Amino acid sequence: MKKHSILLFTPGNRREFIEKAAKYHPDAIIIDLEDAVPIHLKEEVRRQIADIVPTLDVNCLVRVNNDPNYLKGDLEAVVSDHLAAIMLPKVETTENIRSVDEIITRLENERKLPPKSVRLVIMIETALGVIRCFDLASASDRIDSVLCSSGEEGDLQTNLECGFSGLAYARAKIMLDSRAAGVRCILDGVFANIKDDAALRQDCLYSKELGYDGRALIHPRHISIAREIYTPGPEKLDYYRRMIEAFEKAESQGIAAITFEGKMVDYAMIKRARAELSES
Repeated sequence: MKKHSILLFTPGNRREFIEKAAKYHPDAIIIDLEDAVPIHLKEEVRRQIADIVPTLDVNCLVRVNNDPNYLKGDLEAVVSDHLAAIMLPKVETTENIRSVDEIITRLENERKLPPKSVRLVIMIETALGVIRCFDLASASDRIDSVLCSSGEEGDLQTNLECGFSGLAYARAKIMLDSRAAGVRCILDGVFANIKDDAALRQDCLYSKELGYDGRALIHPRHISIAREIYTPGPEKLDYYRRMIEAFEKAESQGIAAITFEGKMVDYAMIKRARAELSES
């Protein structure tokens, strides 16, 4: 998963949505076998998705059902060299993650896939998951990303029995624990109001300030707004280049702290600038 990823959910039982999702240019799509699929259709849709994934011209994740009745079957159906990652919802225990890792490892071996080629994205959707987030994010080197289930009236808010603003601590803790665990890309959750672009922009700005790298979305119209906010634009990248150039010139003269365009700059700021440039 690249650093500033914008992902688009598509319902697993809506083939037409899956096949046209690439034209909206998300960094990846998430085919949902969990909440978007009626219980009585789960096994049928799973088989259909196994056939669809190899035909798609877009990076693809599949959100499986984290339920003993479906989990193993979902993994066996979709793990292939066409799949970028498995998204595992409602994660609460390290044992759950390690069990999924073992199944994927077996399937990679049986299907002659490169080791660890199928990555893992874990979703934090309960109070217990929030409390244990650091341990969960550290449970497997297959984990590429942690996703905070921050959607309004979604699973996390329901489990916490709070208002939308009451998610503030959980969103901050998930980001902090995931960063401490060394997770490469930390994603915020979906924004529920499809038509309120101003509110989406405000929430993305807040999310970015918290430290999130990108987010998952449920509607194509959200992609351009989210990408604008989470991805450093040309002006910001040019600012970083000028900063590094000025700093390196000073450094060659034995100076490691300078004033650059009104701001104090030392090695800490240069480290941030180089990181942003390397990820863009």
